[in-house]
Amino acid sequence: MQIVIGNLPPEISVEDVQALLSNEIGLGEFGAITITEGGTDNALALVQLHTDSAAAADVLTAKISGFHWNGRELTSSHTHMFKED
Repeated sequence: MQIVIGNLPPEISVEDVQALLSNEIGLGEFGAITITEGGTDNALALVQLHTDSAAAADVLTAKISGFHWNGRELTSSHTHMFKED
C-alpha cells in the first residue's frame, strides 16, 4: 500500500518527508519515499507503507490531509499496488 502526499514545497527532500512522517504525524515505520514534481510550486511524495490495510491507510491520509506544515495545507490519498500474476 502507498500514500501520496501533495502540496509539498518544490524544494522538499526525502529527509524532510521522513521528518514530517516521524516527528509531526507520528508514523513509526514506512518504506521508500519518492519525490515528484506536482506542479510549478509544489511537489508530491509517494510513500510505501508497511501494511496492506486500506483502513490504516485511510486513517493516515485523514491525519495528513489538511495538516498545516511549512506554511502549506497538505493533501493525501492512498493507492493500491497490484501484482501481476
